[in-house]
Amino acid sequence: MAGKTSKADKPGISIWRIVSTLFFLVVLIVWCVYHANFVTGRSLQLAFPGWDVSYKSCWPNPFGGTWVSDVTLIPLEDDEEEVFHFEHLTVDVPMMQYYRSGFSRKRNALLKAIKDIRLEFSGGQGVMTIPFTSEMVVFGNASAAPFEADGCTEDGAWVSSELADMGLTTEGTELTMSWHRTEDRLIREHSIHTPGAGRVDYRGEELLHDNFPLFSLVDSGRSELVASEWHVKDEGFSKARNAYCARKDGITPGEFIDRHLQTVQRTLAALGLEPTPAAQAAYRRHVETGAPLDLVLNYSPAISGERYYDLDIGRWIDYMHGGFNVDGRTVGIGMKAIPVRPLPDDDEVSSTWKLLESERAASARLVQSAGDEAAPVAATRNAQAPTLAVATIPLDPDEEYLLADAGEVVERPAVVEDYARLSSEVGQRFMLYTRGKPAMRVEIVGMDEGVVQVRRYLRSGFLEQGITRAAFVRAERTR
Repeated sequence: MAGKTSKADKPGISIWRIVSTLFFLVVLIVWCVYHANFVTGRSLQLAFPGWDVSYKSCWPNPFGGTWVSDVTLIPLEDDEEEVFHFEHLTVDVPMMQYYRSGFSRKRNALLKAIKDIRLEFSGGQGVMTIPFTSEMVVFGNASAAPFEADGCTEDGAWVSSELADMGLTTEGTELTMSWHRTEDRLIREHSIHTPGAGRVDYRGEELLHDNFPLFSLVDSGRSELVASEWHVKDEGFSKARNAYCARKDGITPGEFIDRHLQTVQRTLAALGLEPTPAAQAAYRRHVETGAPLDLVLNYSPAISGERYYDLDIGRWIDYMHGGFNVDGRTVGIGMKAIPVRPLPDDDEVSSTWKLLESERAASARLVQSAGDEAAPVAATRNAQAPTLAVATIPLDPDEEYLLADAGEVVERPAVVEDYARLSSEVGQRFMLYTRGKPAMRVEIVGMDEGVVQVRRYLRSGFLEQGITRAAFVRAERTR
């Protein structure tokens, strides 16, 4: 008689095994998506600190990194007029670093695990004119050209959609940003490329004096700049810009190039720099023909954090070694230090060329006025009775004293640590320290909905932004 098969011996798959397998897969998927978003979010904060950055979707790359779609950059909160959008972003992290960070139990180990990050944005377009990074401050976001609109009467910058008006056929802007950290060095590489317009590549090397990992998002301000280099490749923008602005302003392309060079020279004067004749001739060749332009600098001794944020770049000259190379011709540093001629904070002036024209007109009026007054003064000098000469000295806006009432002088503190006091310091300039960020030179411009508004001075202009009470550490008055 055949034996009966018991219920326990029947073949099949346990329901608990199915449930546990599904549970494991769900946990794995959730973990992968979570870690992908963590790496993407930290990378974007590292690239654009303080900006409002959003994206639509993010998927993990099993070989390390993530794939992201629809990235939108808004550098100023709630300012829809300054926006740049990229269709795609690839975050590339070495596979071992990516997974080591994901399985780290301690937060410090998680942050330290990643030392190499590369962001590749593509399909970019927008109306944002604020530079992507401080290293690219003189380059257009869409054109990738230095001093892109200098010399034009009405234009201060160009956005993606305007390149077609110049007759250029371009593709979406590509932005690449990478960081490589070793024990005592940090290598930054940035690149802007708009096919059909131009490309610029930057590489900077810093000497580190702290142990903060990249993903800590902490910059102690103690690092020193060892080397910087920019490589500019024109793909048609220069000639198109020259013809476009000349046509709009009713002049020849040659006359526009002269205007461009004069305006660039005025912009450099605001940084305490003046180009040598050899440097001007080399740069003219780049503007006229689109010849490749390279600037490679080594700093000895290295540029410290305090000097790095000094608006007077002329003080860097003695530390610079290397120089310009245009179309294979070496020029050297090509700059000399001069007293800084600041650009006025005048929103009525639409372009640097108009500013230059207004300065020249004011200078001519001053000369004419002095000439008109000289004759009657000379004629009546002998007939005048002797008088006591009193010198009138204008107050320095950065002086540490404030005239309150007649005969009363109020001393301003050299260091402000009370956030509420900043609202009474409108017009005053400070070295501002905030949490987790390097010090920056600012001017207090007011208070908006309880948030102090400051004007941050960059190397080619300024940017206004809010400083919250939570971020504020202290402000040291500057002269």
